[in-house]
Amino acid sequence: MYGTKRLGEWLIQKGKITPEQLQTALETQQLTGERIGKVLIDLDYITHEDYYEAQAEQYDVPYEPLSEQTIESARSVASLISQSVASRYFVVPLRQEGAFLWVATADPNNIEALDYLRQAMGYLIQVCYSPAERILSAINKLYGASYETTEAELLESEPDDTFDDTFEESDDLAQVQETINQPPIIRLVNGILHEAIERGASDIHFEPGEHRLQVRVRIDGVLLTLRTIPRSAQAPVIARIKLMAEMDITERRKPQDGRFSIRLGERKVDARVSSLPTVFGERIVLRLLDRTASLRSLEQLGMPEPIAQHLLQLASRPWGMILVTGPTGSGKSTTLYALLQKIRSDKRNILTCEDPVEYTIEGIGQSQVNEKVGLTFASQLRAILRQDPDVVLVGEIRDRETAEIACRAAMTGHLVLSTLHTNDATSAPARLVDMEIEPYLINSSLLGVLAQRLVRKLCERCQQPVIHAGCGWLPQGMTLYEPSGCDACNHTGYKGRIGMYELFVISDAVRRQIHHSADNDQVRACAPPGTLYPMEEHARHLVQAGITSVEEVLAHLNWRPAQHDVA
Repeated sequence: MYGTKRLGEWLIQKGKITPEQLQTALETQQLTGERIGKVLIDLDYITHEDYYEAQAEQYDVPYEPLSEQTIESARSVASLISQSVASRYFVVPLRQEGAFLWVATADPNNIEALDYLRQAMGYLIQVCYSPAERILSAINKLYGASYETTEAELLESEPDDTFDDTFEESDDLAQVQETINQPPIIRLVNGILHEAIERGASDIHFEPGEHRLQVRVRIDGVLLTLRTIPRSAQAPVIARIKLMAEMDITERRKPQDGRFSIRLGERKVDARVSSLPTVFGERIVLRLLDRTASLRSLEQLGMPEPIAQHLLQLASRPWGMILVTGPTGSGKSTTLYALLQKIRSDKRNILTCEDPVEYTIEGIGQSQVNEKVGLTFASQLRAILRQDPDVVLVGEIRDRETAEIACRAAMTGHLVLSTLHTNDATSAPARLVDMEIEPYLINSSLLGVLAQRLVRKLCERCQQPVIHAGCGWLPQGMTLYEPSGCDACNHTGYKGRIGMYELFVISDAVRRQIHHSADNDQVRACAPPGTLYPMEEHARHLVQAGITSVEEVLAHLNWRPAQHDVA
């Protein structure tokens, strides 16, 4: 692990500089504001090699300059580590000596990377230290990667006041601004974005730590490590993303939001960006949205036939409100888009109010919320209702004002579609009451509620059969399937996701309960047969059909014995 002795003390101990030279450098630093390592180099007291040797000594590993000759000789072992692994973990294979494989890395303390190499390669790993910019250059030369760098391009972001790598709010902004437009940083960030998109990620997390920046991606609802980046490149990488999202890179103590678009061949992907200050620097999360992805139909969503039929019957009504509920990222917008495609026609004026517009649908008027200029869901919904709509889609009901306008619109001859955050379908009326919506408004407007979750599908290549021991939910002796793991599914056992649905049709009996502000259990218990298709029923079907596993279903299911099936 890193020590805490300052750079100057280490250089004096190694005989690289004198105490007088260190004092001169410190006085110069007071005038220039530069980091002490850069000042010592600028004063010609030390060389870049002296600085890198000091880094290696502090890591307690050999220093590897990665000369042209070393890189040329490394070609014989380059095939032992793939380009993707080398780029992900910032490592370069150097040579093989018996059972040992020597590698150069910018982060010798990255235990995760070293463990992965040992297990994947089958060698004992010996480590040398090389600076990040030379690692990038060596990867470029060995594998033909699209990295370009020059000597010490990343030096200015190196933590050279101390070797403990703790976050400093005083990072030189001018240095960061210079670095973020350098080719290595641009290509590094673009490479992460491209890899995440190619792997089908929905989110990218840049998570600063004490000694490194970890990059994780959410694939099929699960976070997986994409790569780790040396602490020295953290500030310019974070600043680069903020610059792309048109965020204020000078503001690092307050949360910010932004967005940008990126093209990958014929694909156009939008990224919504959120920053959050943490003790080790700004944490960045990107939500990815593929604008060019084809819209999915209700059939493609895997919705059970009874639910799809009842949902379409509700959507054929001339007025009323249909809600889709579920947690963030459960596919609510995708379901609403699929429903819009089913009901659109030349005889209907369909308008939407979204944040943001995720997909464009021909023949539908779509508008986007912009709260920065005061265009909220409520204000935009008022404007939409003056456009003579037949069907209105409200991206999300977030507050009382939007909820009340939506309910009144549904009472006055409009079909309103929207989303709400609740755990299940029968919780929606109580949630609206909590938002101070009068029960009579709910009873006069609400037609039905669809609740959904997304569960991972078992990988068809590696799923393993197992005899079920039996429980109250599934009978004993059934052949079910469980995850195993292979290259096709990134060794998770799952590949892709499918919806798990529950439909609740509002009946007169339920309206009487809503009128008396009944809670969720009371509302659910009084649902007449043919008005509630419980999520447990769909979950049971998905498990019995071998589409997903019992464990995956139970992880997303609030267990409750099934009540009444939709007829």
